[in-house]
Amino acid sequence: MLTGAAGAAESFTYEDSITTDVTSIGVNNNKIVSASHDIVPGQLLSVESPSGWSPLLQAAPASMAQARLTPQQCGVINQTNPYTQFDSNWYVNGKPVVTMPNLDLRMTASFEYLPNFYFMVATPPTAGQTYIVQNFADMTHYAMPPTATDVDVTVNRKQGLWDFDFSAG
Repeated sequence: MLTGAAGAAESFTYEDSITTDVTSIGVNNNKIVSASHDIVPGQLLSVESPSGWSPLLQAAPASMAQARLTPQQCGVINQTNPYTQFDSNWYVNGKPVVTMPNLDLRMTASFEYLPNFYFMVATPPTAGQTYIVQNFADMTHYAMPPTATDVDVTVNRKQGLWDFDFSAG
C-alpha cells in the first residue's frame, strides 16, 4: 500500500527469486528430486546425471543459452547420460508455479516470469454497526519490466479522475 496524495511520487521495491529443480522416477518408482537452483532470465541450466547418479543442475554455456532462450527466459536442458526423462519444476519466491513434464533428451524447458501489478486510489473504509462503506478508483494495470526492481509511482488527479505514472529503474 502506497500512501501518496495527488501529485506525490512514491517508490516501491519488488524483487522476485526464480528457482528450479527437476524430478524423475528412479528404481522401485521412487521419486528423485534434484537440489533446487537459483536462475535468472537469460540463463540456461544443464541437467546431467554423472555416472548415472541423480540429476544435477549446473550452468550451461552462455552461447547455448543465447541460442535457445530469449533474454527474458530461464531454461533447463536435458543432457542426462544415461538418458533420464524428468519433470522441470519452477518456483517464484519459493512458491511452486508450474511443472513441465516429461523432458526427453536434448529438450529445453523455458520459463518466463512477467510480474503484473494493479493500482487504485481508495479511501479508508468507514464502518458503522451494520455497514462498511468505501470508495475507490478504477484499477490501473502495470506490467513490471523484467529487469526492474524499483518503480516510482506518481499519482495525479486530472479532471476528477485519478491517474498513475510509472518510472521503473
